[in-house]
Amino acid sequence: MKKYLIMITAAVMILMLAACGGTSDKPAGETPEGKGTEQEEAAEESVHPYAWLGLEDMPECDYLDALASNKYYKESDNYIKDMSYVSKEINARDGINSYKKNENSLVYSVDGKTYSINENSKSYMEKDMSDMAEDLQEQYDSAMENGTNIYGRKAHGTGSEAVPIYSKEKGDDAEYEYYEYNYPENEEDDNSTIERFYLKDGDVFAIYTKNTMGDTVVEFTEIIKKMTTEIPDGIFDVPDLSGYEKMDI
Repeated sequence: MKKYLIMITAAVMILMLAACGGTSDKPAGETPEGKGTEQEEAAEESVHPYAWLGLEDMPECDYLDALASNKYYKESDNYIKDMSYVSKEINARDGINSYKKNENSLVYSVDGKTYSINENSKSYMEKDMSDMAEDLQEQYDSAMENGTNIYGRKAHGTGSEAVPIYSKEKGDDAEYEYYEYNYPENEEDDNSTIERFYLKDGDVFAIYTKNTMGDTVVEFTEIIKKMTTEIPDGIFDVPDLSGYEKMDI
């Protein structure tokens, strides 16, 4: 599963960079003394809805409910360290289909085909991985049902602090509870990723990410402006690209 995710993610990242320039109906039976009922045993074996994301130790909230459904629409502001502007971004997902928009580009991934569109230069790039689409969707569905942590996140601790980058940019020195994660299976040499999910009024409102790749460190904070399972109609419809120049990857 991770192989497919890495391949799809890599394709989207390459194109994005280029453009920028458990329930049962069976009645309970009697069990021997000292053992629970069938309902109790089923409850013990139930899968946490956040398990497939590796986030099951976090409190349940609207943001994570939507994220775990794998069907959502999100608006956010991205604060990048040492950058003097805020990047506004829209993301939508429905199964393997996804949509991403910022000031510079549009990226569609629909049925395994990924398109990265640069509105400024009227150009686009395309990657066809449709032969993997059905298999990938089945593996997503299986992971959600069985609670398989497909991203490899591992809880790394909790704490409370002002939100990095955002606090400096907005002057918000308030401290917020956070849950920290890393990706130990993906760490090689000096490569690592740290994520912190910050809670405000019982919901996720900020996500800080630090990526270390050798001597290069990239830090950014995403501020959640809107998160809903209601996806606008037509958001995954790829526009007519007949007037755009197709570029090689």
